[in-house]
Amino acid sequence: MALILSLPPQYPLKTLQTYTLRNLDTNAHWPSEAIFRGEKHLHAAGRIQIDVYRGQLNLSDGRSLDVVCKIGFGKKATDRVAHEASLYNGKLSHLQGVYIPICHGYFVGDADGESMGCLLVAYCGEPIIEMFMRLPPIFKTGLVSALVAIHDAGVEHRDLAHRNILNCKGLPVIIDFDDAVDHACGRHISIVEGAPAPSLSCELGCVELYQFFLDLRVWTPAYIMYTGCFQPIRLAFDAHALAKTAPSHWSHEEALQEAYRVITAHVKEYYPAQYEAWKAKLSDKLKSKRKAPQSTSETTSPSDSPEPRL
Repeated sequence: MALILSLPPQYPLKTLQTYTLRNLDTNAHWPSEAIFRGEKHLHAAGRIQIDVYRGQLNLSDGRSLDVVCKIGFGKKATDRVAHEASLYNGKLSHLQGVYIPICHGYFVGDADGESMGCLLVAYCGEPIIEMFMRLPPIFKTGLVSALVAIHDAGVEHRDLAHRNILNCKGLPVIIDFDDAVDHACGRHISIVEGAPAPSLSCELGCVELYQFFLDLRVWTPAYIMYTGCFQPIRLAFDAHALAKTAPSHWSHEEALQEAYRVITAHVKEYYPAQYEAWKAKLSDKLKSKRKAPQSTSETTSPSDSPEPRL
């Protein structure tokens, strides 16, 4: 299959606006010829000559496809585009049309004696503009699934910037794999949205997933602030254990009351859907303790506690 590129006049090589390239895949099931007409310049890499265009791919059988064309000039740029194409058609091929764009082929040629490589993929929307933490829940869930699938396929992206995450009708699509590397992901726990975050990346087993999911805020905090210090989140499940970390000059009652206060505030902020049920259950538990008979000789045990000021 031959590909003719027709690029807008703002292209850096103004004297060479039309190129004819060939598809290295002899088994590709495509018409004998196609023409890409660039309509909009999307991106240019500063350190090497790679340009990205959006346009129409007109096939000889009459079809017209909305595509993105990534072009590299020179050996270094061509090698990067070729590397990306090898991932699309190799380790990530089963994710095309789901978490990454459909690849329409990789083409090579020459321009002024320099090698030239061109990757064609389906247009899948515009880059996200929201802060990661402000993305809609369904979009975050899609991102978690996409990144886990990419890592499970043996690829680490290494450039998860906003410009490389597209909004495709409300769902994420990941692009730009020219920085990606082969990766044996060490993730050994499931990603549970809304659960406490792992304290360290080693608890998850993958630095890229750990850092990205922290930025995405798919987890609740791994720590709770108590008396000016961060304490492991496991202490938030036991007010008495948390109270034991209070300064030594605090009384047991003061420490316990403050533990209940910060735990209540934590639940309200990070588990709002469960807050009312949790609050009611805690109040019932404390009321039942107050009603329980107690002899005058008995003292309050460490498991008993004053009612928190909810």
